[in-house]
Amino acid sequence: MHLFSLLTFAVFAAETILSPIPDNTPVVVPLPPKPDVSFGQITTAIPTPTLEATPSPTPTLIQTQKKSYTVAFLGDSMIDTMGSDLPAVQSKLSATYAATDFTLLNYGMGGTNIDDATGRISTFTSPPPDIVVLESCAYNPYPGESGIDRHWSALSNAVETLRSSIPGVKIIVAATIAPNSKVFGDGAPNIAFSTEDKISRTNTIKQYLDSTVQFARSQHLPLADAYHASLDGNGDGILTYINGGDHIHCSDDGRALFAQKVVSAIQPML
Repeated sequence: MHLFSLLTFAVFAAETILSPIPDNTPVVVPLPPKPDVSFGQITTAIPTPTLEATPSPTPTLIQTQKKSYTVAFLGDSMIDTMGSDLPAVQSKLSATYAATDFTLLNYGMGGTNIDDATGRISTFTSPPPDIVVLESCAYNPYPGESGIDRHWSALSNAVETLRSSIPGVKIIVAATIAPNSKVFGDGAPNIAFSTEDKISRTNTIKQYLDSTVQFARSQHLPLADAYHASLDGNGDGILTYINGGDHIHCSDDGRALFAQKVVSAIQPML
């Protein structure tokens, strides 16, 4: 065969092989064979690659109307045990508003009700706070069946006292974490509640907390609601939010939850 004929045949053969498949011709793709090892075996057999560290993004600095704010917290031991300068709240504020200074004042006092908390308004330092967080004091309820109505009126009195004492003050109503009826008070000094007493006391506290939430909404006041966020599916407080020592006050997670709710409520005021 002549060289020219051989080349012609090769080109023709190549064109035949590379010619496109007509559009209406189905393409059959064979399925890949089933692997002999499991996915878990494959992933464990492959070494984890070493990734180069990437720099963390620069946090966005949210600008506020003022360069500094003073926030006072009123309540019972649920506020008192948050710490003198409420570090859980301060940490979240600093992370969000790095260019703004916040002075946090703790006016919580254990074993006191909402009336006692209102009385401490007169002890505020000068200059007065820009924002006041009024916690429910639900863990120190009034005696008797009419306590809920009395508590509602006392909350109203506290709000009016704040407004008359500090013109222009911003007020946040707060409901702290929920109690747990199964362990309430276990581990607390000089407390030995029966099962029935735990249920009765925690039910009362929940009623006060729920009433506090309703009060804030009815008065169109900003609300920091850690109560509903801390309930489990059975209507009890989630144990991770409750101090494992006395089973009453906030754990670290509970303080963080409360702080998150407070910071969210503060945001529109800044």
